[in-house]
Amino acid sequence: MPGIDRSKFHILVPEAHALGAIAVIRSLGHAGYRVHACSSDPKALGLKSNFTDRAMVCPDYGDTAFISWLRAYIRDHEISAIVPSEGFMHAIHDHFDELRHLMAVPQDHDIAYSAFSKIDVTRTLTSSPESKVWQRHLPPSLVVAWGEAVPSIDDIRELGAPFFLKGDARDHKYGQDSLILRLETAEAAHTALVEALQSYDALLLQGWVGGVKAAAAFCLDHENGKPVCVSGVLGLRTTPHQGGMMTSRESWRHEKMRSVAEAWLKRISWRGVAMVECKWDPDTDEFWLIEINARYWGYLHLDLFSGVDMPRIQMDRFFGVTDENAPRQKLGVRCRHTLPGDASFLISLLKDPAVGRREKVWGVVRFIADFADPRLHSDLLFPGDRRLYWLQASQYLADTAGRIWRRLRPSPGPSSPSEILKPAE
Repeated sequence: MPGIDRSKFHILVPEAHALGAIAVIRSLGHAGYRVHACSSDPKALGLKSNFTDRAMVCPDYGDTAFISWLRAYIRDHEISAIVPSEGFMHAIHDHFDELRHLMAVPQDHDIAYSAFSKIDVTRTLTSSPESKVWQRHLPPSLVVAWGEAVPSIDDIRELGAPFFLKGDARDHKYGQDSLILRLETAEAAHTALVEALQSYDALLLQGWVGGVKAAAAFCLDHENGKPVCVSGVLGLRTTPHQGGMMTSRESWRHEKMRSVAEAWLKRISWRGVAMVECKWDPDTDEFWLIEINARYWGYLHLDLFSGVDMPRIQMDRFFGVTDENAPRQKLGVRCRHTLPGDASFLISLLKDPAVGRREKVWGVVRFIADFADPRLHSDLLFPGDRRLYWLQASQYLADTAGRIWRRLRPSPGPSSPSEILKPAE
């Protein structure tokens, strides 16, 4: 990198147990940055990465000692930047002004935190002058605040079943718990909404939209908000199989989705990285917003394998290099989170009584065959850091064996005839 020695910059990456954070660690470490990985979990895989310069077990976010630990660590190790997760942002909420200069995010407190609120994003997008243009790409939704009239069962039914009830951690009255519930009937959704309003100041209720998961992801300049680089993904499998995290995915481009997603990010005044997750119907080519994730995402390894090294590009830009040519993503690259991700997909498929035998057999065959496909990447099987894959695999197999043993082990019976005859108290 002309004019800058990356080894002089120390970057803190929190939540080193998360898959997206591991990809950030690998990207920055491989580029030559000094990566400081931290997690409250001593078993976090990112702490064991070959690209981690210094690994630290930190206090839990809920621990009152976390902020003082963070201040001391930044001072003692001359931290140049922090790559924040959503959890980290919530943990430093009251100290944002003190730390914002270290993060490539909007420097205004309200703008920064509104992006992490599904409710604020929904309100902003639906109240904008351009909402008529975007409305067709927003799922049927209702925002309900504490003290407002609760929608009737008929109003909820019009959203379309099944229903999804979502609550932001910042709106929880007694803690930092987020909420997402899938509810099959309008009656169940109404009951859950009434109950949840006892704990949340506001909630978002959304109806069903069909299709498969897809997304457009961006690195926006931290000063002017212009796109520095862009990537796209199409979900092939999720866990559970009915919908969830994209465990198997492919690099993909949808120009209209990308254009609308960029407009949404501009509307909420976001700066930094963001993944705009949608549902896409391949039959109609329609898509709908699921959520905006204003931080690095779980499938980030796919971006690295397909030629979009977003964390490195973002940090280069943050430290003053502005002549970066935007990389063009290689399309059709496939990647999966093998264990436990894709294995969990298969297990959920096999357990579902609504899935036919032929589909289950095909699921098993495909899962096994994927191990022999040289074109298919695995998130953790990363060049120069393959050990993490085997650590995860061995832990997963050990945990699975333990669960099977506990199920098969006979429960202890009474030790004597007197115990058998002893009456219940």
